[in-house]
Amino acid sequence: MSSETRRNYRRLQLKAYGRYDTGLVDADPVREHLIMLGEFGLGYKRVAAIAGLGITPVRNVIWGRQDPGPRKGEMQKRIKRETAEAILAVKPDISLLAGGARIPARGAHRRLQALVARGWSQSKLSDRLGQGRGNFGLMMNRDHVTADLHRRVAQLFDELWDQLPPNEEWRDKIAYSRTIAYATQRRWLPPLAWDDIDNDIEPPVAVEETDEEGVDVDEMAVELAISGDRVRLTPAERRECVRRLHASRWSDGRIAETIHCADRTVLRIREELGLEAFDQSELRERGAA
Repeated sequence: MSSETRRNYRRLQLKAYGRYDTGLVDADPVREHLIMLGEFGLGYKRVAAIAGLGITPVRNVIWGRQDPGPRKGEMQKRIKRETAEAILAVKPDISLLAGGARIPARGAHRRLQALVARGWSQSKLSDRLGQGRGNFGLMMNRDHVTADLHRRVAQLFDELWDQLPPNEEWRDKIAYSRTIAYATQRRWLPPLAWDDIDNDIEPPVAVEETDEEGVDVDEMAVELAISGDRVRLTPAERRECVRRLHASRWSDGRIAETIHCADRTVLRIREELGLEAFDQSELRERGAA
């Protein structure tokens, strides 16, 4: 029996048992992913470049076949697995966007509002961003900002979120008090109010201890998250992860790295639960001793 005959025979066997792998996968999830990336600001040409693919196979997924003939415009039902995996691996990361790309302003607005809620006046923030104070006010009322501005706001937020502005001098004290009042009147939330400041539709609501038993917690999700797997957790499940890992005397940073969230989120949850902080470097030194 020739090698080709054996391959054909083997293929027929696999098909008969429903195990034959054509190397093709459903195109619909890939198409939806491309649409989502497009809405985020990553066009199909940019996605193709990031994924290391040619423009044509990516364009065909979202726009249909482009070859001349009766099938032009026909939407693909299945595509190569390698192509699908490469496209799905592209995530909506702002660092991938061109500086002039326009994106939703929600993340930038929330970060600046959070800093104002900490007492940083809009004039101080506009100066640090290198924006005129009039432009700053206009930006806070727009639905979109450039990716470059978003990145500058995110950098400023990371620098200032856990710091109070100078308020020793009389003028600074007045500005600080007025800024806090301004934010309070508008119900602007502080930095620790958010789990994911860019994507949360609403801030998570702290669960009272007396209500804890009534909250649904997926035990499997908690176990997977604690083991380091990337799992989408509810606020109650994230709290449970923090509670358990803290019981093992883990630091905020180690917990955050394990359950894939920000250090600030762990800090907020730990403070809500009334738990003390652990310094992992000190724990390591004690263990070495």
